[in-house]
Amino acid sequence: MKYDFAVIGLGKVGSALLALLAQAGHCPCWAVSSRPGPVGVPLHQAIPGHPRGARVVFLAVPDSAISGTASRIAALWKDACRGVVFFHLSGLHTSELLHELEENGAEVASLHPLQSILDKDLAQAALREAFFTFEGSPRAYEVAADLASTLSSTLVVLAREDKVVYHTAAVIASNYLVALASEASLLMESVGLGMPHLMPLIRGTVANIDARGARALTGPVQRGDWDTVREHIESLKRGFPDILPSYLALGKFTARLACREWPGEFDAQDKLLGQDALRERVAALKSRGMKVVFTNGCFDILHEGHVSYLREARALGDALVVGVNSDASVSRLKGEERPVNREGSRASVLAALGSVDYLCLFGEDTPFELISLLRPDVLVKGGDWEPERIVGADVVRSYGGEVRSLPFRHGHSTTGLIEKIRKL
Repeated sequence: MKYDFAVIGLGKVGSALLALLAQAGHCPCWAVSSRPGPVGVPLHQAIPGHPRGARVVFLAVPDSAISGTASRIAALWKDACRGVVFFHLSGLHTSELLHELEENGAEVASLHPLQSILDKDLAQAALREAFFTFEGSPRAYEVAADLASTLSSTLVVLAREDKVVYHTAAVIASNYLVALASEASLLMESVGLGMPHLMPLIRGTVANIDARGARALTGPVQRGDWDTVREHIESLKRGFPDILPSYLALGKFTARLACREWPGEFDAQDKLLGQDALRERVAALKSRGMKVVFTNGCFDILHEGHVSYLREARALGDALVVGVNSDASVSRLKGEERPVNREGSRASVLAALGSVDYLCLFGEDTPFELISLLRPDVLVKGGDWEPERIVGADVVRSYGGEVRSLPFRHGHSTTGLIEKIRKL
């Protein structure tokens, strides 16, 4: 069956869909776009006041605009929506975004091409190879099945509750695949090679996946060659610490896929470093364009205020380094009865926080020397410190760094906790 249709939004997908449907014998009644459209198709700058013969309408607009576009159509067309089939093209959202059209008698659905479309000139070829996923009303399904058939595409039905997981999988297979290839390329560039040298490997791997699925797995994790994995980890720690977390996460998943036991030692992140090792780690981070945040404290009895403060500090950059006063330093500052917890225990507890990337003990009364050594991009203290009084502020500002004082959280105090315990 052939359909009279309209497309709202002539971006990459909208333009390609319009062209493919027209080539398949369907009749484009009109389109809405602020840019020039195909010859022979009436073009509107705004949604027309009635369907103008269109029995199928595609909302090829950004996800954020779908609901608003549907609302405008419902307000303009009112009862004229009855019987018209509306599709939005979002992979994430369900047909519920079109509920105002449905209330006016329309048939509604989501129709998503499972494809990565980057280049407008190649979009038609990409859509021809794509599966289309459907979620919506039975009548809309009949129309979608007809359209997919004329495009020689396969239509797959999704349950409404499955769309988020489906879209997550699509993002991993597309966007995150690009990210992984980019990480590999960055490592290659450090040894004088690059993406062109990786492409035969990537194409071969994709071909293997197409042929064998998960059985295409190769490499050191698949073989259980943990000495090689250990060398990888150490190399990333030294030169590419920002890539290390994804390597570890993927390594653990790969081990499960290969039915191998992932060594627990690899999960014990080496957060507590000596000053020289930390300086090298920070230099590596900064050379990769990452913003390093520094804060310090005794952290004798870790409480909610500390946890919230460290989380907020970490959000100011890409990595958080925490300077921790040694036991001798704490005793000089707080008295002979402090610290309650020894420096090793305090560092271990801090290392367990996801917001903390690296730790370093310092024995001086202030972290001035440590700050001068590391040269962090952002220096942070709690709101009980005015920026002008923060130790090391002058050093950080001298090379263009930022000094921040985060809001103080009242009711959270190590000293207060100790006094409360003593009264018990």
